[in-house]
Amino acid sequence: MNYFILSQDERISNAVEPVGLSKIIKKELLTVERMEELEELERQFPVLDKSENDYIDFIEKPIALLADPVKQLVEKYESRLPFKPVVLVDMPKLKQTLYWLSIPPKVACLSAQTEFHLDGTLKKLVIDETLAAPYTFFQIEGIKENYIIVNIELAESMLRRAFRGIRLRKVQTEGKWNETLNS
Repeated sequence: MNYFILSQDERISNAVEPVGLSKIIKKELLTVERMEELEELERQFPVLDKSENDYIDFIEKPIALLADPVKQLVEKYESRLPFKPVVLVDMPKLKQTLYWLSIPPKVACLSAQTEFHLDGTLKKLVIDETLAAPYTFFQIEGIKENYIIVNIELAESMLRRAFRGIRLRKVQTEGKWNETLNS
C-alpha cells in the first residue's frame, strides 16, 4: 500500500500563521493519553498580522491544524480519532476561523531499512506496510520528526477535493504489497 506525508504547501507565501499556539499547547500534551488536559487550555489564538492571510486547509506549524472540511473528511476514515476545536482570530479584520487540532495515533511501523543521521533525524524513511496497514491517518513512533502519514485512500480522497495548502509526499515502504509488485 502507498503512504504519504501530509504537509503544508510552502509555496503559499501568505498562509495564515497562528501566534502563541506552541506556548500554550505543548508538544508533550499532544498524545492521545493526554487529550483531556487540552480541554482546559485556551481555544482562541491570534494570527500573525499581515496585509492578507490565506486560510489554507492544513497548517503544519507550530502544531498541525486541519480546516473543518479536512477534519470532516478524515473523520469519515477515522471516526474514533479525537479532535479539539481551535479558533484563529484576526482582530484587525474581525475574523474568526475554525480549525481542528487532532492527535493521530503513533504507530510503530518503521522498517529496518529506515536510515538515520548521527543526530537522530531521518535520513531515509521506510514504513513497514504490514504494521501500518490498519491505520489511515497516523504519526510514526520512534522518529524525531512530527510527520502525519495518510494512506492512499485518504490521500486520493483529499486530492479529489479542492483543498488548498496541502502537499502529499510519497513515503517508501517495504512489505507484502511491494513484494507482490516486484514479483
